[in-house]
Amino acid sequence: MDSSFEEFIVAGGIDYPGKVIAAEVHPGKNRVELTWIPSSDPNVEKTKVFWNNYQDSLLVELPESDTRDTLSLIIDNLPENSSYSFVLKTYNIKGNESVPVELVTPVYGASYEGNIRNRPILNSLIEGSPEVVSILWDEANITDGAYAVEVKYTDTLDVSKIETSFVIKDTTTIKDMKRGTTFEYRTLYIPESSIDIFYTPYEQNDTYYLSKSDWNVIDFSTQHPGDENKVENVIDGNPGTRWHTDAGTSSYPHFVTIDMGAEHTLSNFELYRMTDDDRAADTFRLWSSTDNSNWTDLGEFNFDRFTNEGQVFNITSAPKARYFKYEGLTGPEGYMVTGEISIKYLNTIPE
Repeated sequence: MDSSFEEFIVAGGIDYPGKVIAAEVHPGKNRVELTWIPSSDPNVEKTKVFWNNYQDSLLVELPESDTRDTLSLIIDNLPENSSYSFVLKTYNIKGNESVPVELVTPVYGASYEGNIRNRPILNSLIEGSPEVVSILWDEANITDGAYAVEVKYTDTLDVSKIETSFVIKDTTTIKDMKRGTTFEYRTLYIPESSIDIFYTPYEQNDTYYLSKSDWNVIDFSTQHPGDENKVENVIDGNPGTRWHTDAGTSSYPHFVTIDMGAEHTLSNFELYRMTDDDRAADTFRLWSSTDNSNWTDLGEFNFDRFTNEGQVFNITSAPKARYFKYEGLTGPEGYMVTGEISIKYLNTIPE
């Protein structure tokens, strides 16, 4: 019976070397890093790494020292692929090979980098005097590896700076941005323990809003009963709420006066109707003041009350003011319904 397998018997048996220990693979940009602890087998002298169905390989000689520290190998110039298989085998002085250890990983490249997206900005607020810029972020794409955002800006000493915020933060605050400038931002990605960082292209911020945290209504014409109609709703940051002037007794013109708490440049007003409500004013006037006594007429404007979109009105004179007054002039009813009033800056924070 022995004759059926006698040709496969090796005299003295085969001495199989110990395999690598704690092997790991980390993807990168067109490359990978493999790490492992050499076998404790004293006869092991080298490790060979195979990939591409054994068509490619690299040999790693074991260091001459007796220490069995973690070894690492970086393999470069790999085409982007969703799944690579790397096989590690050790070899002893007789040339015998160990049991293989297989590691599977993606390799990232231009396709992945071209599909990652910048973390959206919800709002860029100018707060206080002197101005502080607060950037409010929307949700980051953590699933695909987003982990931080970088904001590049010029400070008050004309020095270019980068402020980095991890994606767990919802706000980035810049206290020293130079007036008359803006900022750029990009998102950093590290997918699946990658050894490389991937970056979205820089985007330039082009919109700022003056924070309403210090705003107060100090005068107004009328308001209809009920909290859902109160005048403060016009500066609560939500066009879905409303200021409704008194329906029974009021008539045009209607007005509200706002104290912003400090002097600011008034360059653009943004006005919303109350969402899905077309009873806003058709025409309105804006006024500005530094002392709430002497008022400057900023002009009369036409408003489209049939859209929910915010409408921006440019104030060409761009005055400095602490107070402004919104005055509805004409509309479809005797009363007026208004959603939200904001002060908006385009492209840069004001000089």
